[in-house]
Amino acid sequence: MSQQPDGGRSRGADRAAQPDGRNPVNPGMWVVSTVMQTLVAIVGLVVVLFALGQAIGTDLLGMTAQALSTQTGQWLVIAVVAFIGMGAAMRAMRFTRA
Repeated sequence: MSQQPDGGRSRGADRAAQPDGRNPVNPGMWVVSTVMQTLVAIVGLVVVLFALGQAIGTDLLGMTAQALSTQTGQWLVIAVVAFIGMGAAMRAMRFTRA
């Protein structure tokens, strides 16, 4: 049997389990992870809108900005921010139960 370079410990063994069986969670870890994933998704959406606009010869980013500047668009932005907040809360629950 081959020897593991970390002395036979698995990655999960590095974390000490709490008495109730849960692993300790670094709150900053899931916050940073959620923020980074949200930023990557937003930047990706902007890049896709720009690329599609260039491909079909129209200003999709400008049209999106105009749509979001209306009152309905502002409510949609609020709904998306609330959705992202709920997603972050769900991720926090998953990290604390894991």
